[in-house]
Amino acid sequence: MFEFKSKLEDWASKVIEILFCHRALYAGLSACHGTGCWISGKPELYGPIALLYAILALRG
Repeated sequence: MFEFKSKLEDWASKVIEILFCHRALYAGLSACHGTGCWISGKPELYGPIALLYAILALRG
């Protein structure tokens, strides 16, 4: 019984790490595209993608 619980906890922690990793990636991509909006002065080009990545980072 304890072996199953240990394996389940290991599996759950790995899944949580993956989910947080994707959130970090999406947040970074959103920041990069947001910076691209500011630097290029073309929010119509980079803005929608920055918004999409921000939503994906929040939703996971």
